[in-house]
Amino acid sequence: MKKIYVLLFTVVMCSNAFAQTIANAGMESWRTNTSGGISGGPLDTIHAPISWYGLDSLIIADGETYGHLAGAGNDWNPQIFPDSIVKHSGTYSAKIMTVTQDILCNIAGVLSNSAIAVDVAELISGGSVTSATSYSGGTPISHRIASVSAWVQYKAGVDTSGTTGPDTASLTVLVYSTIAGVDSVVGRDTVYILPTSTWTQVTANIKYTDSVNSADTVRILFASSGAAGMDSSTLNVDDVSMVYASYTAVNNVSAQSDVKVYPNPTSGILNIEVTGNAGANFQLYAVNGQLVANRALTGKDAIDVSYLPDGLYFYTICDANGSVIQRSKVSVLQ
Repeated sequence: MKKIYVLLFTVVMCSNAFAQTIANAGMESWRTNTSGGISGGPLDTIHAPISWYGLDSLIIADGETYGHLAGAGNDWNPQIFPDSIVKHSGTYSAKIMTVTQDILCNIAGVLSNSAIAVDVAELISGGSVTSATSYSGGTPISHRIASVSAWVQYKAGVDTSGTTGPDTASLTVLVYSTIAGVDSVVGRDTVYILPTSTWTQVTANIKYTDSVNSADTVRILFASSGAAGMDSSTLNVDDVSMVYASYTAVNNVSAQSDVKVYPNPTSGILNIEVTGNAGANFQLYAVNGQLVANRALTGKDAIDVSYLPDGLYFYTICDANGSVIQRSKVSVLQ
């Protein structure tokens, strides 16, 4: 049982311009649910900010379901709470706590903008952690982002002797691109958060693995401890934000099929011809990253851009699976 959660935490930690607002970035709106009540265990009240997700509901439910196989009891506890006292702005911050879960070691609290599901039965039957873990959701992005920031306060917990131990929280950011219909990580960064008694802004600066693939989703994960967490280590998170990379820094992608975009420069009508890519999509961006045109393509299309101010614009053409087949620039001169 302990092995399941240690492996699970390892996967979560290692798998996962202009400012763009993230849904419920200020942790102001919350939902309440219940978990447990299985195998004689208590029914626990759990909390999560709307548009964010935790692992405590999974730990409570699976702990009660499978814990008896390892001689566990029913001491499984919530780990995410709305905090109206320690807050950076507004009414609440999200308080994420490391908790000793029954017979397990101290388990870090986890908060993410994507839902995490783990097939525990597959793990027990010998399946890999990677194949048993899946993600859904996240924040959609129009192209690559440069960074994700958050305001945090962190208090390290205590070890088994009652001594305040060295512990770190973390912010992990994973940027995904849909490649051949499959979510693939194209950029990432992890920032370790040290104890602080005042609000401090931390920033993950994304490092990309290539200069070709686009980006369509960002998944953000906060954890209240490292792999050997201390009991009651507490991370408060508030006011999460992200910044897009300058679109001028995004490399062009040469056409992988018969694609024509003309005239360039254009004075009002932009013609787009895409052969052999049914379901392709065209998106046009201003230099500050603002999406100014979005069109599903039929093969031979004419797009009116006469309403746009004169200047340089950047376009992306993706196939039906979301993979980029061409990215380049076009000038509008009225």
